[in-house]
Amino acid sequence: MKTIAIVPTLFTLGNGICGFAAVTFAAKITADTGDDQVLQLLATSGWLILAAMLFVAVGLSLIFERRAFCRYVCPVGGFIGLYAQAAPLELRVKDAAACAACAGKPCYNGSPAGYGCPWLVFPASLKKNTYCGLCLECLRTCPHENIAVRLRPFAADLASPSRRLDEAFKSFIMVGAALIYAAILLGPWGGLKSAAYEVGAAGWWLYVASFLALIFAVLPGTYALAVRFGLPRSLPTHSFRAHFSSFATALIPLGLLFWVAFSLSFVSTNATYILATLSDPLGWGWNVFGTAAVSWQPLITSWLAPLQTFALAGGLLWSGRSARRIGEEAGVNPFPAIMYCFALTLLMMGLLL
Repeated sequence: MKTIAIVPTLFTLGNGICGFAAVTFAAKITADTGDDQVLQLLATSGWLILAAMLFVAVGLSLIFERRAFCRYVCPVGGFIGLYAQAAPLELRVKDAAACAACAGKPCYNGSPAGYGCPWLVFPASLKKNTYCGLCLECLRTCPHENIAVRLRPFAADLASPSRRLDEAFKSFIMVGAALIYAAILLGPWGGLKSAAYEVGAAGWWLYVASFLALIFAVLPGTYALAVRFGLPRSLPTHSFRAHFSSFATALIPLGLLFWVAFSLSFVSTNATYILATLSDPLGWGWNVFGTAAVSWQPLITSWLAPLQTFALAGGLLWSGRSARRIGEEAGVNPFPAIMYCFALTLLMMGLLL
């Protein structure tokens, strides 16, 4: 059965909601429980999310062709696709004319040599990495050897900002989720922690509503104002949505480095567990590398704050450069968007440091 036209719109816009739900419910632990209860709750919630995603994936495969779940629903695929734009690799065709003249389009439709593109992407139309899963099926099926994986400049896709509204909202979700989780896991607010951990309680529902309001209303709304302030008065009103979506591309580096800085706290705290796990990965009493008995201790504690500051500053500079380039190409003043990124960076820095 062919995928109907409404599916991409609904599923792609719902992608961020699925990602939010997965991250939110997986991270819910009760602050006053013991370690065994915490691990049990985390394991249970993880299995429930995995089972739900498996159920949806199988159900969609019975209705729609190929990997409709991976392309339109899977939160992991959606956000990896967003950041794949920064990758130094790309899959592209060598000669678009050869694709146009090719009969049957086996790279898309499949052939005895392999499947058609599972992500429903015609390789000749690929301009960005966002919707390519790099499964390499098209390399197998192309009869003209006209498809290649090649190196390219880092973050080359960000030079061509997207005008898709769903991709813009994914950027807000990633930035907003980093801020919220930094506040919950690293902040000093006990009431917020309790509200986030007590699943099903009145405070938890208020937390969920606040989280949704932040990522779907507050952050996009304030950014829309920033972009609007940068638009010249002579610009047609109907073009605002395109400029808003384009400028949201500048938030991708900011969100990426926000998560890097946030994750450094946990890497520093838990890195020594890796040594023990490598020696005894299954918990069967092995000691393959002689590190099974390594005691826990935090690492690089004296370097943690400088590294986080460096990551946040790098994200701000990268986002500022992207916003400036987008503004120059569109004839729009990028300063309000850059100041928006600066304000978010200060907020994240306050939460982390």
